[in-house]
Amino acid sequence: MQLSVVVPLVVTVFLAATGYGATYLTNLRLARRKDHLDRVNRQLSELYGPLYAQSEAGDRAWRAFAARHGTMWTLSAPATAEQAATWRLWMLTVFMPLNRRMVETIVSHADLLREDTIPEPLKELCAHVACYEPIIARWQEDGFDSAQLDDHVSIAGNFPREELDTYLRSSFESLKREQARLLAQIQRLH
Repeated sequence: MQLSVVVPLVVTVFLAATGYGATYLTNLRLARRKDHLDRVNRQLSELYGPLYAQSEAGDRAWRAFAARHGTMWTLSAPATAEQAATWRLWMLTVFMPLNRRMVETIVSHADLLREDTIPEPLKELCAHVACYEPIIARWQEDGFDSAQLDDHVSIAGNFPREELDTYLRSSFESLKREQARLLAQIQRLH
């Protein structure tokens, strides 16, 4: 074979192989980014988005409740029977339904957590809600009318509002940034 035939043939084969290799690597990077984006989208839509929205709804409801009804139990002034009844009504119809949905979201979608273990604020939330269940069951008993603090609060302590809010806001915002970054990278690869 003549050199004038071999060189163009080798160059053509080399360029075709290089083009194929570049296309393969680009498609591989694109597929990986799309897989990562799919996970981030699921994390936002199935776990962190719902949790953040439910937490915000609970926080706003709590602030509205506190603005209208103030502090119910203090060392110097225990709650009245009417105040205790108002507390039970709000817990049964507003706070616990939201809290239970948050726990269900965590339990159902724990595989989407960003961490390798369940973060402390989520554990505290789950414990708080679980420890309210026997209290709520007691409220349902005929003749229950106690206004005592111990008959109205979770033994797991107060709702972990600040820690939960900080964790959920930080996670949600971080995932939204990651989502935007991945979308931009995918757009550039197309």
